Amino acid sequence: MLLPTARIASFALVPRLFSGNQEGALGGDDLPIPRLGDRWIANVSTAQLRQNDDGRALLAALTMATTLDARMPIAQPHVPQLPGGSAPVVNGTDQAGSSITVRGVPGGTLLEQGRYFSILHLGIHHVHMVAQATIVPSNGAVMVPIWPMLRFLTIDGERVYFDTPLIEGKLTGFDKGGRFVRNRIDPFEFSIMERK
Repeated sequence: MLLPTARIASFALVPRLFSGNQEGALGGDDLPIPRLGDRWIANVSTAQLRQNDDGRALLAALTMATTLDARMPIAQPHVPQLPGGSAPVVNGTDQAGSSITVRGVPGGTLLEQGRYFSILHLGIHHVHMVAQATIVPSNGAVMVPIWPMLRFLTIDGERVYFDTPLIEGKLTGFDKGGRFVRNRIDPFEFSIMERK
């Protein structure tokens, strides 16, 4: 269920970690233990809503998302759109690890460090972040360092959303619904937690 963004006051992406550290024995070095499965949670809060079309649309979408899962755009102010209306896709099957090769990005484009994007894998959006600024070569195919690691083996040609990424997953925090006060709905908070 795609959630409308009217009257959203704040949106924060927070890592949900399954990686960890192994403490060193007898004062030895701590060792990082990266694991597959690190992913994201979006913590969202609303402004005060009115009992109008926008307020009702958000409440209706959130109510349906309690059983259908939620999708929400990730706003990235001051991050430029890719030039020329490009539609990047995964370049190659069975990719894994901490980078992904994509094609269809105009040559010379800068993919900024910290830019979020989503990969539509088998109908579900998976959020990643560009881990290191990367300039796309002239042929439009580029290997992008990412965080977190890929949680699936890629399929060639799957869409990569650099301009309009979506987070998708389980809706939490909306179990009490919206509180009506006269013609207003008090601000409330909810989260979207990636399942995969």
